[in-house]
Amino acid sequence: MRRKEKGISVFFIVVFAVLVLYALSMLLLLFWGVNTSLKTQNDFRKNVLGLPSGAPWNWAWDNYVYILRYFYVPVKREIDGITTPVNVGILEQVFNTLMYAGIGSLIATLVPCIVSYMAAKFDFRFGKILVATVIVTLVIPIIGSQPSEIQLLRSLSLYDSFLGAWVLKFNFLGMYFLVFYGTFRGVSKEYAEAAYIDGASELTVMLRVMIPLVKVTLMTVICIKFIEFWNDYQVPLLYLPSHPTLAYGVFSLSTSSIQGMNTVPMRMVACVIVVIPVLVLFVVFRDRLMGNVSMGGIKE
Repeated sequence: MRRKEKGISVFFIVVFAVLVLYALSMLLLLFWGVNTSLKTQNDFRKNVLGLPSGAPWNWAWDNYVYILRYFYVPVKREIDGITTPVNVGILEQVFNTLMYAGIGSLIATLVPCIVSYMAAKFDFRFGKILVATVIVTLVIPIIGSQPSEIQLLRSLSLYDSFLGAWVLKFNFLGMYFLVFYGTFRGVSKEYAEAAYIDGASELTVMLRVMIPLVKVTLMTVICIKFIEFWNDYQVPLLYLPSHPTLAYGVFSLSTSSIQGMNTVPMRMVACVIVVIPVLVLFVVFRDRLMGNVSMGGIKE
């Protein structure tokens, strides 16, 4: 027993040390990005890793002002049947990001939640097929579907629109289906049966009884999906080419020809602006994102 306890303690010490080193590496990268964003390009060339030269009030704080005022993404939009070049500023990029990440995270969470509820509640063969399908798609990655998706959206006149991007989120495949499925399977049927006795319908039981019981898991998944979509630039790049998000805008800086924008400090400024809302969200909901998901009530 003593050897076993000693082995477990050593294991946890090693794991803890590895996690601490990993966390420090992430914090160092974040510190380097913020530090670089406060340098001029000449200062960055001379001093890549050190602090900006001069006193703190002499650092390049105006980099942020410059990005907020002059950063834009050149796109092409069809206006009155004519393709017209348009410059999308940072405020519109923020709006596009909220439209894509905010509503998209709700759809990408509610759809697997509802489908998993039906598969967990009703004991029929098709529900088992749904669970098996999700597991198979997790094991076997689906590659090369983007051209067909773009062609389908073009056929439905949904390409390059938020509605088309939201339609792509209407699927239940993925790990979170299994998370909700296991959560609903752990909820006692006595809650629903009590509601049935009071005359509640199936829809009422789902919306007012069962889903509120898993609201902790629901809110956690919404936060995770929001952060995922906030940092996503590939989907907006492919499916929303004329409605760039902040992540899309940061990616465009790598090939930007705008004077003063294609430097490393300016790119770091844009990255910091994108990271700030995610950090605020993480601080506010850190207990939901990092804590154990637990549920009270009757267990079967």
